[in-house]
Amino acid sequence: MFQLEKIRWWSPRMVGVHLRAALIFGSLLSVGMACFPAAASGGHDAAKTSGTAPFPPQVELRVPFAPTAFPAEGGEHLLYELYVTNFGDHAITLDRVEALAADDTEGTVLARFSGRPLNDIAMNPGAGMDMSDTVKPVHIVSGETLALFMAVTVPEGKPTPASLEHRLTLRDGQVQGAVIGTRHNIVKTLAAPVEGANWLAANGPGNGRWNHHRRGIFIVNGALADSRRHAVDWKRVEHGSSHRGEGLRDTDYYAYDQPVFAVADATVVKARDGLPDNPPGHNGNFHPAVRVTLANAGGNTIALALGDGEFAHYYHLQPGSVLVKVGQAVRRGEVIARIDASGDAREPHLHFEVTTAIPLLVGEGLPYAIDHFEITGGKVPTGVGDGIPARGLQPADGGRYPTGPRTNQSPLDGMVIDFGNRRDNRQSAKGNR
Repeated sequence: MFQLEKIRWWSPRMVGVHLRAALIFGSLLSVGMACFPAAASGGHDAAKTSGTAPFPPQVELRVPFAPTAFPAEGGEHLLYELYVTNFGDHAITLDRVEALAADDTEGTVLARFSGRPLNDIAMNPGAGMDMSDTVKPVHIVSGETLALFMAVTVPEGKPTPASLEHRLTLRDGQVQGAVIGTRHNIVKTLAAPVEGANWLAANGPGNGRWNHHRRGIFIVNGALADSRRHAVDWKRVEHGSSHRGEGLRDTDYYAYDQPVFAVADATVVKARDGLPDNPPGHNGNFHPAVRVTLANAGGNTIALALGDGEFAHYYHLQPGSVLVKVGQAVRRGEVIARIDASGDAREPHLHFEVTTAIPLLVGEGLPYAIDHFEITGGKVPTGVGDGIPARGLQPADGGRYPTGPRTNQSPLDGMVIDFGNRRDNRQSAKGNR
């Protein structure tokens, strides 16, 4: 879940560094180009008079972690962040963002964001996402960095380009750059971490505006990452709800006490137990059993080394249920723990993700595929965050996912999935200690 309401996604100190760097750069630019007044203002005045700026907008485009195209419903998908920093001395207005096929001589546009969709993917550091329904101009003041949460889908039957480039249309100019590859790593095919039917992929891979995993930028030790980029909160649902009755107890939730499984033959590199579970509660009704900190936000936890510098993480596990220890080898399909609501969890569910590091919130989130599952329902959401009660999980807009079996694909946000039963492979990892 990891909503981390009391921990800012962006460190004020880091934002301050950006601002100071921008001011220093602006001062050097003003001195170094004193004989070219238009350059010091990013060509703003010249554009008004001549219609053509003699110097490009002083805007940096940067993708700190290149994506990997992964197979999912509708084709191959890419999720990544594009950071836009304004090094000029005046505010700029962003009207449109496009992702282009960089190795295509025609510069095919694969994704375009303007108006409401642009508002949905833009986040100002320190301010968080603007969740209002009002479409607003996207301004980037001098010295500010804007985060754009990019999502590109290449339809089935179309080749995924080897690289992407980005084109930003500003109110007074255009910027093109930030060429990135689309195959950062090989997508691993895993077994499902849970079994049975009616599993909702809450806050799963996707770009919905309410998806707090997708927007899970976090800074640890001065390094920025989005470990939750491809995370899923697996919640079991019946008749559109994750719980029976009023859902006042953990035992009311359909996911409670469900087993979780090793997704691959792997080695345990982290195992933590002993943290209490929380009583259910969202928003102001969330009263954790212990104060949530970076050290305990994952609750009772297991991390498995999958090889190639990739790690599978299981969070919010039931106290006393962790059956493995560090250094232990586990086999694909073994029961390794059970679901509950420890750490930063508002209700019983399994937070599952694959990242590039063992510590919580440090690694970059990686895509993966699940060997087989069946889509039984769900809608393509604008996004439903964990701050919203489990009733009415799907928003009204967005089409329904086509139902039926899938192989070697990633689940997407809002899908309801049947993973089948693995009673023939229910060996407990405890026996392998």
